[in-house]
Amino acid sequence: MSSAREPAPPAESPPGREVGVLRWLGYVEQLIGGLLILVIFVFVLMQAVQRYLPTGTWVGAGELSRFALAGLTFLMAGYLYGHGLHIAVLVIDRYTSGRTTKALHVLTHVLVVVVSLLLLNEVWFLLTDSVSQSTPALGIPMLWIYLLPLVGILTLTVRSAVAIFVPGAIAAEPDPIVAEGAGT
Repeated sequence: MSSAREPAPPAESPPGREVGVLRWLGYVEQLIGGLLILVIFVFVLMQAVQRYLPTGTWVGAGELSRFALAGLTFLMAGYLYGHGLHIAVLVIDRYTSGRTTKALHVLTHVLVVVVSLLLLNEVWFLLTDSVSQSTPALGIPMLWIYLLPLVGILTLTVRSAVAIFVPGAIAAEPDPIVAEGAGT
């Protein structure tokens, strides 16, 4: 008689690992961030090559790479925060334990929510005031340029708000695979 093996219960995700929608949001942020890094690389390389050509340079290359860098900075803020790769003061954690540490972590998440809401307010003012403005060289509407900071700060707000109510949703320590080359 053969005994049927029962399927193993689904493994719970380790603490500090994203689940569900936040994981997919992280994948989208990584994809867009990678594309922006590629844009920066291609257009900076184009500028370097154009310096040695007898033809004129294209000013749009510098403009696109600058706006891509600014967009990358804001867009990846939420991703870095969600994976514990943000700037953190961990000295306090050495001298506290238990409930005090948890309370301090919740307080920091609340402060991040407040600051990101203030940043969202400012980005919203930029969006509403720049409807008729465009970039100098390429004429790209500034509304499109300001969408990346809006999305980035919005994801930062969502991740920090989730961290308040779902303990362990934000990595307390950086993922060793992700941060492998960050600190060395």
